[in-house]
Amino acid sequence: MKKQLFIGAAALVAMAMTGCQKTGTIEGVVLDPFTGKAIEMPTVWMDSTIFGTQNPKYPYKGELQQGKFKFEKVPVGEYLIKARRSKYILGQQKIATDEKNPNLSVTLYEYSDQIKPGLYKSGTTEGPEKIDNQWVVYSTSCSESVAGYRLTMPIATDAAKVPGKKDKKKKKKADKGAAKVSSLPAPLAVDAALNVFYVNASSVTSPLVVTSYPAVEGKVADHSDCQGFGADEKTGLFVDKSKGTTLNVEYKAENLFQVTGNLPSGKQILQLAQDGKTLQTYYFMVK
Repeated sequence: MKKQLFIGAAALVAMAMTGCQKTGTIEGVVLDPFTGKAIEMPTVWMDSTIFGTQNPKYPYKGELQQGKFKFEKVPVGEYLIKARRSKYILGQQKIATDEKNPNLSVTLYEYSDQIKPGLYKSGTTEGPEKIDNQWVVYSTSCSESVAGYRLTMPIATDAAKVPGKKDKKKKKKADKGAAKVSSLPAPLAVDAALNVFYVNASSVTSPLVVTSYPAVEGKVADHSDCQGFGADEKTGLFVDKSKGTTLNVEYKAENLFQVTGNLPSGKQILQLAQDGKTLQTYYFMVK
């Protein structure tokens, strides 16, 4: 009888323990990733929970002016925490707490929905500064060679336009002269320690892969997988696939990634790709 009472009491204790889950505090700040400044009055919430700054009973509304938030008595576990503000892109992060570490400090990022896709400098306190991709018009579509550039590009002239009666003489003179071409612009000089942001054009679930390759001149005939070269072109700029350097990619907010890493010196072609498809390429001269 005593043994049965002991077993029953132990069962009650076990049930009481499982019903008493440990809790902690989840706090943090919402920042603009481009400037590092706090986003004023963000809406922050944890999916599928009662915790959110939009709750009328939320006690720390004053701190939202500095982009800060705090949720108390949060049961330990795994959550998806999100931040949003009007005219800003959603920021979100998966978090997890446990019995030993019930408290957590989180930094969330969100940015203006007016920022266009492309590569941006980091550490700019005044706002996003885009890296001009002036080489994109010279880029070619390559499958196996990853990337390529045309070294020259024909320049459109008046001779290429449909002439009126008054333009016939000008057209004849233009036809006699040599065709004008534009050369591939010099590469952008960058430091070996690369730290940039990339804004993707669309939201995808597959990871972003960023690789830097040495840029070398080569015969177009040796790169039959590249489309876009003219029939009279003999040389182009291609990547050396055997010496690729994979860079670190960190998710910051929806469609926004931070790219960091050390680049080899010399001329480099930076390739950003997803699902094996090239999104963009950039031409750099690494100091």
